[in-house]
Amino acid sequence: MIKLYAFAKINFILQVIGKLSSGYHEIDSLMSSVSLHDELFLENADFGIDLSLSDYSIPTDEQNTAFKAAKLFLDKVNIKSGIKMRIKKNIPVAAGLAGGSADAAAVLIGLNKLFDAKLSKDELLDLGAKIGSDVPFCLTGGLCRCRGRGELVERLDSKKLLFVLVKPSLAISTKSVYEEFDKSFIEKENYIDKALKEGTLNLRNDLEKVVLPQYPEIGEIKKKLLELKCEQSLMSGSGSTVFGMISDKKKAQTIYSNIKKLYPQSFLVEAVDTGVSVDL
Repeated sequence: MIKLYAFAKINFILQVIGKLSSGYHEIDSLMSSVSLHDELFLENADFGIDLSLSDYSIPTDEQNTAFKAAKLFLDKVNIKSGIKMRIKKNIPVAAGLAGGSADAAAVLIGLNKLFDAKLSKDELLDLGAKIGSDVPFCLTGGLCRCRGRGELVERLDSKKLLFVLVKPSLAISTKSVYEEFDKSFIEKENYIDKALKEGTLNLRNDLEKVVLPQYPEIGEIKKKLLELKCEQSLMSGSGSTVFGMISDKKKAQTIYSNIKKLYPQSFLVEAVDTGVSVDL
């Protein structure tokens, strides 16, 4: 058996560049792995893919990204036996934190190790891109610039920062957010180029202009985090998680203690330098 940790992500910057002919959106984003993680346990089985999760609301068939990852991997390396997978979910679902993508990345890395398949990083990235746009980032981890539909990943020097994540009880459809965004899309200068050149980290998410008017609670959480003295605050991905950035550990703990009274699904996390780790 092998145990892995699959880390969540947040978006420091998310700029939507346009729409690709494939139907996906072209993005340019700065993403960071954070310490909030799911735990995965993988072991050999005689046949098939046996997947179970601690959250019973999540499907365990081909709708699940971890299941897809296992099937793609077993087909790729032509393995006829099966795999048993158990996932303890800690990353909230449909939260803009790439929990499903992180699990898929962990499955690819774990199976590569379990079966000693020796697939290269590029081969794993290619498999990951077939599963979902955030999987290549989760395979890489740390602080990255992600372009294309997310599959073009460039590793950057990580930043030592703390974050308070707040997940309200909202379900936001990524598909509907992008559809609404398309109605008012205006091409603009690439501001990530400018941020990297100047060495500044001003949080920004193009999708907020669509989500905030429809879900005012997102804006209220951002405002509350700033009132509690977070340095900056932003919605991650297409929501619904909002995070506040803090550099002081004592201040971060105080902010977390206060916001958790209002939003039980709150987490105090730090930036980490990997998307997946193996418990050896």
